[in-house]
Amino acid sequence: MNSTTVLPAERHGDGRPVRTYDVVALHVPIAYNEFGDHDRNGTLYVLASDAPELREVAATWPQPFPSYLEHPELVPGPNPLARPLVLRVRRGERLRVRLTNELARPVGITLQGVRYDVRTMDGLAAGANPDSSVPPGGTRVYEWVCEHEGVFHFGDMSDARGEGSQSHGMVGAVVVEEPEATWTDPETGDPLATGLYADIHLPDRSFREFVIFMMEYPSNDNPAVPPPMPGHGHGGGHGAAHGGAQPAAEAAAAGIHRPTATASATGSPAAGPGTSDTVDDLTPPNMAMLPVNHRIEPMEWRMHRYRQLLDEGRIDPVRDAVLGEEVHHSSWLFGDPSTPVLRGYSGDPTVIRLVHGGMRDTHVFHTHLHQWRLRPDDDSAPIVDSVSIGPQEAMTLELIGGLGSTQGAVGDSIWHCHMYVHFHMGMWGMFRIFDTLQDGTGGYPDGRPIQRLVPLPHREAPPVPTPERPGFPGFLAEAATFPQKNPRPPRTPLQPPGMGREPTPLEAAAFVDDPQPGEAFIKIAPPDAPVRRYDLVVTNGTLHYHGDPTDEHAATWHDHNAHFYVLAEEIEEAGGLAEFKRRLAKGERSLEPLVIRANKGEVLELTLTNSLPTGPQKESAFDPKLPFQPECGLHTHLVKYDPLISDGSAVGWNYLSATTTADQGAEANGQYNSWTYRWYVDEDFGTVLFHDHLLANYRQRHGLFGALMTEPEGAVWVSPEDHTKELRRGAQAVIKTADGKAHREMVLAIGDFVPMVKHGHHDHGGPINPPPFPGAPDDQGSMGVNYRSAPLSERGGDPAHWFSSTVHGDPGTPLLRGYPGEDLRVHVLQGSHDLQHSFTLSGARWREWPDREDTAWRNQQTLGISNVAELALAPTLGPGDHLWSFGAGNDLWLGCWGLLRLYGRPQADLPPLPGGTPDAPPRPPRRRVRRHTVRARAEVVTYSPLRTDPYGLVFTADGDGGPEEGPLVLRCRAGEWVEVTLINELVGPPPASPLDPRLMNEADSGARTISGRVSLHPTLLDFDVRTDDGAHVGRNADTTVKPGASRTYRWFAAEPGVVLLRSHADVISHPRRGLAGVLVVEEADATPYDPDTGLERWTGERAVVRRPDAEPVRELVLVSQDGLRLYHDGDLTQPVTDLFSDSPDDAGQKAYNYRSAALHPLDPVLSDPQPPTPLLTCRAGDQVAVHLAVASHRMRNQGFTVHGQVWDASETGLGWYVSTLGALASGSTRTVRFRAQHPGDHVYRTGNLHWGVSEGWWGLIRVEEAP
Repeated sequence: MNSTTVLPAERHGDGRPVRTYDVVALHVPIAYNEFGDHDRNGTLYVLASDAPELREVAATWPQPFPSYLEHPELVPGPNPLARPLVLRVRRGERLRVRLTNELARPVGITLQGVRYDVRTMDGLAAGANPDSSVPPGGTRVYEWVCEHEGVFHFGDMSDARGEGSQSHGMVGAVVVEEPEATWTDPETGDPLATGLYADIHLPDRSFREFVIFMMEYPSNDNPAVPPPMPGHGHGGGHGAAHGGAQPAAEAAAAGIHRPTATASATGSPAAGPGTSDTVDDLTPPNMAMLPVNHRIEPMEWRMHRYRQLLDEGRIDPVRDAVLGEEVHHSSWLFGDPSTPVLRGYSGDPTVIRLVHGGMRDTHVFHTHLHQWRLRPDDDSAPIVDSVSIGPQEAMTLELIGGLGSTQGAVGDSIWHCHMYVHFHMGMWGMFRIFDTLQDGTGGYPDGRPIQRLVPLPHREAPPVPTPERPGFPGFLAEAATFPQKNPRPPRTPLQPPGMGREPTPLEAAAFVDDPQPGEAFIKIAPPDAPVRRYDLVVTNGTLHYHGDPTDEHAATWHDHNAHFYVLAEEIEEAGGLAEFKRRLAKGERSLEPLVIRANKGEVLELTLTNSLPTGPQKESAFDPKLPFQPECGLHTHLVKYDPLISDGSAVGWNYLSATTTADQGAEANGQYNSWTYRWYVDEDFGTVLFHDHLLANYRQRHGLFGALMTEPEGAVWVSPEDHTKELRRGAQAVIKTADGKAHREMVLAIGDFVPMVKHGHHDHGGPINPPPFPGAPDDQGSMGVNYRSAPLSERGGDPAHWFSSTVHGDPGTPLLRGYPGEDLRVHVLQGSHDLQHSFTLSGARWREWPDREDTAWRNQQTLGISNVAELALAPTLGPGDHLWSFGAGNDLWLGCWGLLRLYGRPQADLPPLPGGTPDAPPRPPRRRVRRHTVRARAEVVTYSPLRTDPYGLVFTADGDGGPEEGPLVLRCRAGEWVEVTLINELVGPPPASPLDPRLMNEADSGARTISGRVSLHPTLLDFDVRTDDGAHVGRNADTTVKPGASRTYRWFAAEPGVVLLRSHADVISHPRRGLAGVLVVEEADATPYDPDTGLERWTGERAVVRRPDAEPVRELVLVSQDGLRLYHDGDLTQPVTDLFSDSPDDAGQKAYNYRSAALHPLDPVLSDPQPPTPLLTCRAGDQVAVHLAVASHRMRNQGFTVHGQVWDASETGLGWYVSTLGALASGSTRTVRFRAQHPGDHVYRTGNLHWGVSEGWWGLIRVEEAP
């Protein structure tokens, strides 16, 4: 680590201390690991003091690059200085960066989290601003005042391509510390200039700080390809780097995704290799890697090392037999990874500064063992251990209890992107938690030294290791010898006879006093904590997702190799495992993901028995043949446990804490076919996901996940149909709390990549959306909610009636039931596998944080795999059928929707909650009514001078001068009734086009039926879903509008906010054609005015909103669109070509408000002073509000940022400040408020450079000088 100290040695004229860094933009080949994965055209921001060493790296980079398979000794390893640049500064200081550009193209720094003069400090040419980037060979000084603590992304926006300098490594972050902070090197204790890892010191405390950058898709120029693993299936042909054969079994187990094609934004072949720092046109990435901190440890290279160990005779082919994924994270077999191993002592206060340095995907960052609050200083903020983070977003995670969490655990704890393709491509690292002092003299089991680690001040130093008590990992020394598969955990005295091997003397000496089953090296709970026990079995069988398997004439969708957890008592009640599986296959019983419950303060003792079939596992269109059945574990989120023996994984130098089958040998199976896990519910977390972690990439998409619902102390849970019957499992329950209250709890778990087949009448079935070869990681399969789906593709007819039970019958997905006015809580989670999803519920709203009445109202929840959320519904829902859905196009198309049915009168099979059936919520009298007229029509929509949609459909509002042009934006006041008359001016069903982007499992988009009916379906408002929903749902009446007709909708606007309006008459095609709009609910005393005429105006994308005794607000509404199919100059033979992507979810074009500022691929800059997208003009000092509504149809999330601005992300004054929003999904609405401080053109845009900005998601806010 660089130990040069940078101190604020001067003060600015405003009196602020100035902290100065000299930085160089440098071309440096970046080695991502020791196996030769590298980017020869890497670009970095580096400290000037580090530049000489990195210039030497570039000058001596081998050409041609050696193959790791032939000459591993010649392959250069990672350089410690080749890393994202982290600059630390104290809050209130002025940060000065002197940037020198040694690249052959302009470079800039665009920093988030600070307000600045965009005319001089933006780092690019934007709008009419002067170019503030640095030309080749030049130097420029950037200065920012750092007002807010936190971590903030910076990158080179002078290159706005998704394949530009940032994709090659040129990213960094500014960490703003508290005003009195100092920082030192964790290994030496010396003052530290920069670096990813530091110890931060304040007068009264210190903490470990780890900055983690999640990157994506730098080019991989490795000439070597790991050879296939003999006996592990046939070659796949596409799963390995650069097109080499990848064994299909490994691809399935490892989630390898290394496509070979490289292309530029125009679809042309990639540029040739760059070999010097004079490269002008950077080589586009080939989508090969997903690094963290410019390091990667992919599964395929570790398995190559495994083959070498076998060939060298260093491991036992029987004892150490593996498929791959189960030992991907093992240090016992491979040593430590190239990715970060973040070290500390148990209990060390720890802060993660998490930064998304990539440009496309929303990642899901997850930590084993550790949790944090969504806001560190707020005890009412939800506790989580996974979070979705979008491009250029950054956040601070303060670990509760520090390293080792509140139970003081020791051992290795993995952190990773939970998207399994990303995880297995190498996006992971570890926390290493020591319990003895590391002074640099110790060693790991593989012989490498343990580097020194200075204890934090203000904390008692850990004990010195002794031969009898060496600490972790030393006490495993008698249990295993490097290299080998992770040893299995020792038994403790109270475990059942025969479970586990006997401990070694070192292990026994390390045990805590009186260890209970499932713990050994720490006590996870108070000794008097009550214990609740569950016996679980893991097995496989047939799950029917759609259709009735008992009806021989019905088409069914099912997974023949579904994996699931069940209670042992359920198998016993069925008469044994074989009979249980037979009933499932025949459709004589149903199954949902296992949902169990426990109270806060309880210990769960869970015994898992492995009943998965042994021997070779047969191949299917989705899965390769597996030579044997590997171990299976039970890994949990959020709750407390001993990570060494209850993590359900094989991480680092830990044990392999999983159950076996006979395929692991008679002795191992006798001791580990069943294993006990121990969890402590120390908080009321809500929803706790659990799943297998040994072969998760294979098993989880087959359904192997479940949920623990944590309840308040003293609560009991009973059947919704019989309140005298306590439940052992079930996704729906009535929760009776100790204070005499009760609520309905409803759990919805979505899974994607589900390997389903479709069976029609008398056919043998065919795979639904299979991958190109078994085990490939491409988007594949179908989706389900609680192991059920209701695919729209199977409903047929007019799309306006797809959700109608009158037309099609109730869907087979979970039917949620209750009564109006009851306390209803919907818990949503994602159990598998790779995609992001967006949950909505018609007619409902909930607080962003369920325990805080001052957080924003929401009607949409973004989910990535392992994300969970509790939606405590406001008691405003009336009787009728409310549509719940995962609302992006493919989710709906594949059947992820269902009904919440609220009855207006008592039902014999649904007792009301204690206290009687509440009445339907009263609606306010219609004294204040705001009226609008809206027309739906077909017209050619011009998105830019060169791009149009000849098939466009639009909503327009009638203004004072007749119908308005542009997107539909209506306004009203809070407390008003809104009456909107919708006139359908379509003449019939619009035509389909074979050039429209296709849906998953859709053969021909040109054969799609498009409805001629239209509707306006609102979010967040109060209304009667039976009459004013703008849909045809369940048993409700049809409230869509046929061609040539009209209908008046009546909604009540209770709260200010942004209401997305969509046509639910065709949820698939209407949004792609443009039918979307917004209703802005202003404050009760607000009045909007036209910014051009000054006249009162209640429509339009721009407004000046005035309130008595308040500053006026300049308002801009942006409706985000994607999945469009635009055409060059309206020529139906010339569709706009999709930019290159390996994901079909990127197909189609993008726009704001029917306008797109697509960049020219040969000149991708943001210097157009009049882009087609909406322009907001204001003056310095004005208050600005940007209302963002995501009407997008695609599942890919997006982000939003405004250059040079900072805002309160809470929207309600709680005050955590950001410059970027991420994980915005279909249906999201947000409001960004700030004061326009500096004149100039401020770019607003998505953070998705790959391919959002280049496809038009950007525009300008023009701030003029104050008068």
